[in-house]
Amino acid sequence: MEKRPVLKIAVIGAESTGKTWLCEALANHYKTVWVPEYAREYFNNSDIYNYTLEDLVIIAKKQMEIENDVIQKANGFLFCDTTLITLKIWAELEFKQTPDVIEENLRQVKYDLFLITNNEMPWTADAQRQNKHSRELLFDMNLAEVKTTGTPYVIITGSADERLTKAIGFLETF
Repeated sequence: MEKRPVLKIAVIGAESTGKTWLCEALANHYKTVWVPEYAREYFNNSDIYNYTLEDLVIIAKKQMEIENDVIQKANGFLFCDTTLITLKIWAELEFKQTPDVIEENLRQVKYDLFLITNNEMPWTADAQRQNKHSRELLFDMNLAEVKTTGTPYVIITGSADERLTKAIGFLETF
């Protein structure tokens, strides 16, 4: 039996908008795998308050490596908790520039669909969330970047359960 192609679904948005939860819930629903945001693992061992452009490059390379490895285990869908878009936005906001490796790979790494999480979820603090920038600004920057890719996207709104139901509904017709 031939394995069907895997659709790569990117879940992006501002911090604390339910991206990780949604990826995990979708992967469980579709009995497949998902790719966590590598930056969270990276900053478990690095200072998130003093990162550099080189840190973003390291994170970008590892995020792409993990996606390439995990897609081999995917069953129909691969859900990716964030993309290089997030790293580009971090770089632009913090350093007013984006490393070439992120720009180049941003155009080369392809997704079949973007799910952009809206901001109605209440912001929840954790050790890695800085909440330095307006979530509306981050939403707008994510949306603008996705539009430049020409890739289909849907904005995911509502409570956690509503978001899951909407995402599944959309994926069933996609």
